[in-house]
Amino acid sequence: MSVIKISQTDPGSSAFIVPDYFIAPFNIGVQAVVTDGTPEYTIEYTLDDTQADGFSAASAKWNAAPSPFAGATDDTAGSFTIPCRGIRVTVAALTAGTVEVTLCQAGTR
Repeated sequence: MSVIKISQTDPGSSAFIVPDYFIAPFNIGVQAVVTDGTPEYTIEYTLDDTQADGFSAASAKWNAAPSPFAGATDDTAGSFTIPCRGIRVTVAALTAGTVEVTLCQAGTR
């Protein structure tokens, strides 16, 4: 996975990205930037197989990532070390603007 950006401009969930969960150690740098407004957002992950036939993001089990990514209201950055099969951002409330999340995966194949 190279550097990937996902964003959300309305309440709801973004499209998800699929990290390379075979890279060890699993480590993704995450940076969330808020432009305008005062959002409440959470970066979420799933262990469900996003590549399986019939996969539906709407019926997948999404989990809130650990702090500082759960219930965030401002710019934040950190590391994501939970091996997973999908990552997205879900905005609970947003008056204006965008939540843009940049993900950069590191590790050795």
